[in-house]
Amino acid sequence: MITAGPLIELAGEQWRGVSDGAQHLGCDLVCFVGSELDHPELYKRRANTVYDLISLNRIDALVVWTTRVGQLVGSDGMEEYVKRYAPMPIVSVETGLAQWPTILMNNRDGMKQAVDHLIEVHGKRRIAFIRGPQTHAGARERFLGYADSLRNHGIPFDPSLVTTPGSFIWEPNGAAESVRKMIANVEVPPDAIAAANDDYAIGVVSALEGMGFRTPEDVAVVGYDNHTNVRTHDLGYLALAGGGTSRVQREVNIDAATPAFTTVRAPFHEMGFRAAELALALVRGEPTVSRQMMPTELIVRRSCGCLPSGLGDHAPAHGRLNISESATASTVADHLRDSLGPLQAALPEGWAEQLIVELMAAGRGEVEGAEFLNLLAEYIRASARAGCEPERWWPPLFDLHRFVTARISDATLINDLWLRVQLLVGDAFATDARFKYLSHERHDQTVREAGQRLIASRDVDELTDALAEELPRLGIPGCHVVAYDTPGTARALVRYEDNELKDVPDTPFPAINLTPYPFRRDQPFSSLIAPLYTDEEDLGYVIFEEGPEPGWIYEAVQQQLSSALRTIRLMQDLKDARARLEERVGETEAQLRHAQKMEAIGRLTGGIAHDFNNILTVVNGNSEMLLRRTLQDDPRRTAIEDIRHAGERAANLTRQLLAFTRQQVLHPESLDLKRNLTKVHSMLRTLVGDHIELEMHLPEDVAQVWADAGQVEQILFNLAVNSRDAMPDGGKLIVSIEDATLGAGDTGRIVGVRPGEYVVMRVQDTGTGMAPDVRAQVFEPYFTTKPVGKGTGLGLSTVFGIVQQSGGQIEVISTVGGGTTVEVYLPVPYERDGTPEAPCPRRTTSHQGAGTVLLVEDDAQVRIMARRSLETAGYAVIEASDGQEALQLATAHRSTIDLVLTDVVMPKMGGPELVRLLRSTGAAPAVIYMSGYTTDEVLDDEVLITKPYVESELLERVRELLVQDA
Repeated sequence: MITAGPLIELAGEQWRGVSDGAQHLGCDLVCFVGSELDHPELYKRRANTVYDLISLNRIDALVVWTTRVGQLVGSDGMEEYVKRYAPMPIVSVETGLAQWPTILMNNRDGMKQAVDHLIEVHGKRRIAFIRGPQTHAGARERFLGYADSLRNHGIPFDPSLVTTPGSFIWEPNGAAESVRKMIANVEVPPDAIAAANDDYAIGVVSALEGMGFRTPEDVAVVGYDNHTNVRTHDLGYLALAGGGTSRVQREVNIDAATPAFTTVRAPFHEMGFRAAELALALVRGEPTVSRQMMPTELIVRRSCGCLPSGLGDHAPAHGRLNISESATASTVADHLRDSLGPLQAALPEGWAEQLIVELMAAGRGEVEGAEFLNLLAEYIRASARAGCEPERWWPPLFDLHRFVTARISDATLINDLWLRVQLLVGDAFATDARFKYLSHERHDQTVREAGQRLIASRDVDELTDALAEELPRLGIPGCHVVAYDTPGTARALVRYEDNELKDVPDTPFPAINLTPYPFRRDQPFSSLIAPLYTDEEDLGYVIFEEGPEPGWIYEAVQQQLSSALRTIRLMQDLKDARARLEERVGETEAQLRHAQKMEAIGRLTGGIAHDFNNILTVVNGNSEMLLRRTLQDDPRRTAIEDIRHAGERAANLTRQLLAFTRQQVLHPESLDLKRNLTKVHSMLRTLVGDHIELEMHLPEDVAQVWADAGQVEQILFNLAVNSRDAMPDGGKLIVSIEDATLGAGDTGRIVGVRPGEYVVMRVQDTGTGMAPDVRAQVFEPYFTTKPVGKGTGLGLSTVFGIVQQSGGQIEVISTVGGGTTVEVYLPVPYERDGTPEAPCPRRTTSHQGAGTVLLVEDDAQVRIMARRSLETAGYAVIEASDGQEALQLATAHRSTIDLVLTDVVMPKMGGPELVRLLRSTGAAPAVIYMSGYTTDEVLDDEVLITKPYVESELLERVRELLVQDA
């Protein structure tokens, strides 16, 4: 069944009608409760996701209670909507849907009866009509019934007495405002008003009272439905505990003095019952009627000016009551039994006849009236236990009183007894009202207490415990809470059946299946499915197995479950965020520990490399000088060449160590990675070998990067060698580049990387992969998994150092047997001061120089070798072992120094400080720095020679600078 909430009053009766019909036929009912289609509020529209759960796999037939669901889209929109459920058999209630069988109520005839009553019984001629929503088909038919009655009685139709159709909801405030406008615009006010439903009738009576009209004395009022949704309306005139009333400023104000409405009872329960019968007939392939009209019933009460009487008759409040002379004891007894209906089964056989006999005997004085009163009190109590309301007793007792008084000569005794009967029934009314009040309060309290526990649940376990304790108090025998997992799938959270908790499969399932477990019972069951949602998202749905009669209880729990599930999700999100934060803190701590370890290793390695570079400068410089002065056939030449070759290998080793410790001298520039990597494709192809398939994905529109071209090639070659060694039997190596962004929360192996735009270079292989412990150490120097003699363990540490020094990020993704992917993020260019110097190519020269050089070097052997080379080339040399000594010598030889050749890092005073002090005195010699590694010193745009250097390189740079300054 599809219907729209709230499940109070009318909607609740509709649901109960279909439910009773289904269970009577041995069928299960699943009622999907949503909201109006195309509701203007997003929050309301979210409720309609529950209609998407209706599946041909689980549902055999569908009852659609169209009125409220489709009142915003109309008949055409409703027909289009239900096409999604074809070819499922469908029964429509209240509005026709295409070719499907339809159950209708006779709205037109029902309103005609009500207006006929105003005309024929009360003589009303000037009757107004308050129309309902234009989209409500029943409201339109009721207006036609009003017009039919006027026409049949020869009363002209007066448009000024008919309001325009209302909004899409039955809102008493709108009806009250329409009545005020109508009466203000007519010369003669109406003597009766027919409202399209009882909600509107409330607004009509309130408006009339506010304008000084009495109901029914001045203006009679009739409604329709025999229901008022008082729970959805604000009511004024609140009674105070100490007496009096407190007028609340509201559009509609009614109180206990408001007369009961004469109205037309809509047969919602009967329509629902019949809809279930038609649905089962369709499933069985039995013939069905296309349209069935259900009769309505006129209920006469005080608002039209009538007093209700027995036998279904009605009489005006003013005037004599008509007493039927033809009534018999048998007809009175039948009326007693009919009034109680099936509930009279709780009374002993022959109870009605016994009441008549006892009252007749008491009226004649044959027996005391106490016996009759005792019997009546016993029967009223027994019927109340069976669920009978005391008001059912009034009409038949009224008939009984009339019957007896018409047949005895002295009515004194019977009248005295009748007063006691009224007191007895009045007490039953008070007891029933008090019980209903207490029951309602208890329901409210129970629902509030349950709601507090549900909403306070912080996780599924707490929610489950709360439901297990509170559902029995609410009288709900079964409840299944389901949360959406991913689009189209759901996960069961709570399974409460037969008043006990049951295990829930912890696996997602298609939401359209409703539950991941069989949902069957030995006896027919009725269930209600309601959505769980908030303003922002659809959370899931809840399945209630039918228990207590008031529908609002289920909707209250539904709303509480929505809040609870939202809280649980927020708490879970908080836990997840905390876990992610703790994980990131752990990762950061590990990175910091790694960084600290690498920093310590770097300081040690850097110091060693610096000293080693000084040694290599002497070794390589002297070996080159000896080779230049040794003839080709000199037997010593081979030994000297071996010395030079070993020195070059050692120099390469120190460069790798300096790269790892981020102290290598880099020459960054704006690079087009596609162009640079394309240049080395053939070299890379040769490096990895023919047994490995090489792919390069280098798109055109990738941003440029700020990096040292030679070092980028070094990164690629080192990674390719590692990939090659991980694929001894062949495989695939893929090199790709693409634009990327690193956010503040993105992590990698390098701590403190600046967020922003990068280009990522990925080197991916299909090799053996790495275990987690190997991945953790892969960038540490001298760590290798290769056999002894097959690798130095410096390849990846060199890559790490180059990337870190370049301001980039690096990450390794690898599993054993799943290959390895190394991602290198290189920064894109941003505004920088100055353009870096390109490294000077090495070449030999025989140029003899002229000029004075201030040589500053703390290593004596390097200083001696440099001085010898400079002097041999024709330069005058002034040498110093540190910056302070050099400053003194420069002061003494101020006018003769043409160039300062200085180490960067020295004790007492380093090279950059020496140069700044010299220039502060006005001296402006050319400057060449020498260093075995980078420092934090600002070197401006001066020339930098990297140690170890050879004599030819030194002399060429000296010559170039002195020629420029000449």
